Amino acid sequence: MHIKKLEIAGFKSFVDRTVIHFDHDIVGIVGPNGCGKSNIVDSIRWCMGEQSARHLRGRAMSDVIFAGSASRGPHGLAEVTLTFDNTDKVAAQELPLEYRDWAEIAVTRRLYRDGTSEYLINKTQVRLKDVTDLFLGTGVGTKAYSIIEQGKVGLIVSARPEDRRMLIEEAAGITKYKARKKQAEQKMDATRQNLLRVGDIVSEIERSLASLKRQAAKAERYIAHKKELEDVVLWEASHRLLEIVVRTQVEENARAERAEAVQQVKTALDVREAELEVVRQSSHEAEEVAEKAQTDAFRTANQVRTHEGEIERSREKFTSLETRRLDDAREEAELAERLAGLREELQGLLTALETAAAEEERGAEAARLESEKFDELKGSQDAAEAELSDLRARASQLAAAVAGAEATLRGFDERREDMELRRGKIEDEKRRLELEAAEHTAHHAEIVRTLDDQRAEKEASAARRDALNDELRLLREEAVGHERALDTKKGDLSRLRGRLRALEEIHDRLEGVGQGAKTLVHKNDPSVLGLLGERFEVAQDLIAAFAGALGEKVEWVVVDSADKGRALARELAEKSSGRAGIVPAHPRFVAGAGHVDPSVLELPGVRGLLLDAVRFDTADEAMARALLGDVLLCDDDDAAIAAFDSGFTGRAVTVSGTLYAADGTVIGGSRDEVAAGLIEHKREMRELEGLVATADAEVTAMLDHHATLRTRLGELGAALDASRADAHAAEIALVTAEKDEKRTSELLAGLTRRVEVLGRDHDDLSAKILAAAEAHEIAVATLDGHRTEKGEVDIAVASASERAEAWRSQVSAQQSVVTERRVLLAQARERATAVRQTAERIGKSCDEMATRITRLASEQVDCAVSAGQAAARIVIERELLLDALELAKNAEDAVIGAKTRLDEIRHGLGMAEVDLKRLRDEATESAEALRGHESALDRLTMSRQHLLDGVRERFRGLELETVVGDYHKRPPADAAQRARIQELTELLDRMGPVNLDAVREHAEAEERYTYYTTQKTDLEKALDDLDRAIAQMNRESKRLFKEAFEGINARFKVVFPRMFRGGQAELRLTNADDMLETGIEILAQPPGKKLSSIELMSGGEKALTAVSLIFSIFQFKPSPFCILDEVDAPLDEANVARYNEGIRSMTDRSQFILITHIKKTMQLVDVLYGVTMQEPGVSKLVGVRVNEAAITRSASVPPAAEAAVTDDSAAVA
Repeated sequence: MHIKKLEIAGFKSFVDRTVIHFDHDIVGIVGPNGCGKSNIVDSIRWCMGEQSARHLRGRAMSDVIFAGSASRGPHGLAEVTLTFDNTDKVAAQELPLEYRDWAEIAVTRRLYRDGTSEYLINKTQVRLKDVTDLFLGTGVGTKAYSIIEQGKVGLIVSARPEDRRMLIEEAAGITKYKARKKQAEQKMDATRQNLLRVGDIVSEIERSLASLKRQAAKAERYIAHKKELEDVVLWEASHRLLEIVVRTQVEENARAERAEAVQQVKTALDVREAELEVVRQSSHEAEEVAEKAQTDAFRTANQVRTHEGEIERSREKFTSLETRRLDDAREEAELAERLAGLREELQGLLTALETAAAEEERGAEAARLESEKFDELKGSQDAAEAELSDLRARASQLAAAVAGAEATLRGFDERREDMELRRGKIEDEKRRLELEAAEHTAHHAEIVRTLDDQRAEKEASAARRDALNDELRLLREEAVGHERALDTKKGDLSRLRGRLRALEEIHDRLEGVGQGAKTLVHKNDPSVLGLLGERFEVAQDLIAAFAGALGEKVEWVVVDSADKGRALARELAEKSSGRAGIVPAHPRFVAGAGHVDPSVLELPGVRGLLLDAVRFDTADEAMARALLGDVLLCDDDDAAIAAFDSGFTGRAVTVSGTLYAADGTVIGGSRDEVAAGLIEHKREMRELEGLVATADAEVTAMLDHHATLRTRLGELGAALDASRADAHAAEIALVTAEKDEKRTSELLAGLTRRVEVLGRDHDDLSAKILAAAEAHEIAVATLDGHRTEKGEVDIAVASASERAEAWRSQVSAQQSVVTERRVLLAQARERATAVRQTAERIGKSCDEMATRITRLASEQVDCAVSAGQAAARIVIERELLLDALELAKNAEDAVIGAKTRLDEIRHGLGMAEVDLKRLRDEATESAEALRGHESALDRLTMSRQHLLDGVRERFRGLELETVVGDYHKRPPADAAQRARIQELTELLDRMGPVNLDAVREHAEAEERYTYYTTQKTDLEKALDDLDRAIAQMNRESKRLFKEAFEGINARFKVVFPRMFRGGQAELRLTNADDMLETGIEILAQPPGKKLSSIELMSGGEKALTAVSLIFSIFQFKPSPFCILDEVDAPLDEANVARYNEGIRSMTDRSQFILITHIKKTMQLVDVLYGVTMQEPGVSKLVGVRVNEAAITRSASVPPAAEAAVTDDSAAVA
């Protein structure tokens, strides 16, 4: 399941549809910070089902939709499609069965701005669960080890052991078992709930079977009298149903025709949308062509300037060489002449010396004057050349402006002609529709008058029927609600009784009470009144205080007299039945019930006497005072001690149960659960007895009210049937008239809307035509201005060209004069030098002159050759300049043509969007008409349902459709049959209330009892099966996890030293006895270090350790692909090389997608994509397939570069 391609549209910064192909083993993604590289990773994670907006670096899931930028508005939809190659049949076995035979699997996720989301697999809509199940066990997923996010690689090392376990689970392939186990546990919970519900149902059915049997016997006698009534009523109802069926068929046919029209419009709409998308694509292509043409124009202009510069340099070189050659020739002639007459001139050296000096002075002055004149002429020439260049540039700009204005003017003319033609058509159509609307308006008025008459006739008869129908509906709702409330109340009563019985059983067993007290209470002696603690009623929050005050006295037995108590004590002793405290209900004196100082009762934390906080019978008052009369109730220990400090001489008990005496005695500690339990159970029993009595009375009252409701329902049903018969004829006539009125109204409304739309279109076109005329005038004025200015500039260019040529001629002539003056000056100086030489060097000078003459001849030849080459170069460059000028003109023409083509496409795009809007309006109109037919069908369905419900309610579930065939050949029911219905109804009413469903209910109850007992058995078996399935999944998960852990650990021990060039590392389980929940610790020692904790590692060491673990997992179970987002960022150059080696070694098993800024990693990839943000807030992609030469050259290119390479070193991917 390698990734084949990724399609992104509207996701975060990728606003335009972007397709990324992953056709190679290693794909790299580069770009500057903030350009949107990590958005590619987010899109893949999101498409695979990620539900956490925080994991996608957002606050809400809507943040993934493009929110707009300075130049673009927000999008309403984000869509990502991830296509996988599934040709590997071995890897395909990990997938769900239905996807194994597909060669490609395309997963699509869409999110709309309103929160609606869609998931598709191979263009078929699926659930999120289907997408999640697709990746389970494959090593791929939103939280699997196949995606390592930016900056998160170090978290693998610093994560909790339990969180690190997820990596091994994914590699072991047990995530699918965990998902299945979770589903099984959910099923078990649901099954347990169902089992409880089924048990309650079985108990309820058992209670109702006997009663239903008696009711069934009476119902059989009643049914014999009702058969005739059923026959006549069904006769009348069948003919009403047949009439509704006929009308329904008519509406169904109309709806089908309208639905077909709606579908045709939708099909046309889909076609138009597809065509519009093609036009939009053409627009994008035209924009790219225009941009390329503009680039070519800039490039050819640069070439023109380059050739002009080369010509100027060659011309200067030629002039210099030619001057040098002439100088050499003159020097050669002079030397030869001087050599011949050297001896003759020797005698006149002194005289010639003076002459030569004067000549030298005159030559120097003449050369200076000519040089100054040359500089003045050269400055004028440069100014003329600059003026000519500026004028030529302005002429080129004006030519482009003229061409653009002409194209704009032609576009204005074409659009205005088109809009005028459309406006004429709209005017004709509007006039036709207005005439048609007037005809339909008159017809509609006539139909409305007829409809008003029908409504008045129908309302009189329908009012009584509606009132009875509403009353019957409300009564039915009340009966249903009352029945539900009755079932609820019965269930509450059953639960209360069950709890009361359980407490009574606990009370009867006297759990925790001494054997002697149990013996006395179980004697059933009327003189034994029960346990002491049960004689009092205590609030919930005071049970501990009450139990603490009485202590073991809670278990004492209360008897009616002191004599009886003594007798029972003797009996216990004689029979060795244990010991028990026995207290008479009427003690002879009351101890400790003296007066309490009111100031003590006012102390903070003192609540008062405990006696005042408990309830008891009047007969037990003396006993209560004897036991509790001197006990003070306090909030805490400090309050009790404060009471004694204030002079209190009785006993004090805290709310928690600690008992204090005036002599300093303290009884406390943990709560006496036996004593507190006796008191609590007795209190709860008293409350439950009251609740049971109240609930029992309420159930009895509700049963009586339910019977009254059933009787009233029968009466209202008969009255409603009579009222329906009266309103039926009027209703049929009204429906017919309403159909005519609605059809006419809809037709008239449609015509009106169409006229309004045409009016708005006419106004819009008129405004556009006016605006186009104004724009046309402006364009004409602009074109005329450009043409005038261009003519003036062309004239100025010609004049400037002539002036520049004239200056060039003068400069060239002056250059020759300056050269000549300089040569004469040099000759004069040489003569003066020669005169100054001594006669002794004349012979040596002759030899030197001969050598000099030879060298000058050679130099003249070299200069001639070089000058010829320079002249040839000038000729070549002039030809290239002419070609470049032609190319520049062609490039400008291409720019104009591309922009014209772009304008035409944009115009076509606008027309297509208008056509699409028209189709959408037609679809809306057709849908409204369809909804009208559906509303009519809904009304007929409601009428039919009311009729069927009435029959079903009256005849206890009888379906009218099953008996229509028995009555459709009979004539419609008349007044005689209706009178017979009334007669039979009164006869049955005199028989009293009868449960007509008793026979069926009895049979159904027996069937339900059998069914639910079987269900109960099946549910219990299902629970056992689920338990076994979960146990099997646990065993398999343990086995797979253990194998994966051992395999990955063994590889980790090898990979870590290889990545660190030494050291050691291993994985350890935090709890080896619990393979399902154990965490995983990483123990790592880099070479030369002994760390006490892995947290002491540097950032780079943590990253390299995490990479080692990831590579170990991939060696154990390669994921189909792996995305590493700047994982190499913390690594130094040496570690990056090892990191790259590890990736390259695994490309035979997995596909790698790398996001990086590291040059070495860029050299590793097969395909390099550059993410740029030329337009602020909008990411775009530039991709290249890089070969070895291109990688070598691009090593010096910064990561932010857009990967621009020449055709011989890279090909666009």
